[in-house]
Amino acid sequence: MIAGLVLDARATVAESPVWDPERQRLWWADIPAGRVHLFSPATGEDMSFEAGEAVGAVAVRRDGGLLLATATGIIGCAADGSARTVLHEVDTDPPGGRFNDGKADPWGRFWAGTLLTGIRGAGALYRLDPDGTLHTMLTGVSVSNGLGWSPDGRTFYYADSPTGGVDAFDHDPETGALTNRRRLIDIDRGRPDGLTTDAEGCLWVALWEGGAVQRFTPEGRLVKTIEIPARKVTSCSFGGLDLDTLYVTTARVGLSETELREQPHAGGIFAIAAGTRGQPSGGYV
Repeated sequence: MIAGLVLDARATVAESPVWDPERQRLWWADIPAGRVHLFSPATGEDMSFEAGEAVGAVAVRRDGGLLLATATGIIGCAADGSARTVLHEVDTDPPGGRFNDGKADPWGRFWAGTLLTGIRGAGALYRLDPDGTLHTMLTGVSVSNGLGWSPDGRTFYYADSPTGGVDAFDHDPETGALTNRRRLIDIDRGRPDGLTTDAEGCLWVALWEGGAVQRFTPEGRLVKTIEIPARKVTSCSFGGLDLDTLYVTTARVGLSETELREQPHAGGIFAIAAGTRGQPSGGYV
């Protein structure tokens, strides 16, 4: 199976695809460019605003606004990028890192993790609750990336990319607590980046330097590979009226002229009929 190009964005690092059911559009970010985009698959229109700093993740708020995980912290803003409020500042040990991937869960919380380029174990994974309190969920993180939940909310999935795999945790939907960390998937094609889960409980993992998205059962068994015409696959998300289209983001950062000729649409947004439905995107309260 090969995904098709739907937006030739030529982004440096396209990331954080999030389907907005109210607008029937796809939010996404170009991390180093610091731009937040809103793409309409129906019309092909792609609008954006300048965030003024690197943006690792976008989440939709239930009031219609956005949360951004950025170079300086977690920021709330209106859907056009105005009325920005810093909710929490970034914190890495040593200082100098930034927020990377993040996602709102179905219970109104926002999860996001940090990294510090070139230094392993300097980041952490955080959970922002609806009351505004920030909780440190994991420490010693190197490159915080994909995260998702099983349909019943009892399992949380997480990828710290340099570890080469995806871990599972027991998750309490009522409190957001995590326990019983264990390795679920070892990736042997590139490194795990962003991920999402479908209505059947399977995981879809984007493979950085792997040129694909792979689907795994809840037990960690590989059942499907979708080829992407770009090596640096960053994330994926379900969208469309029936949540049966898988949207995939990619990057062109660091590619040579020869590689760009071989991958002319690197940095684009791709899509494919997945053969299953995704779960609705969460929204921060």
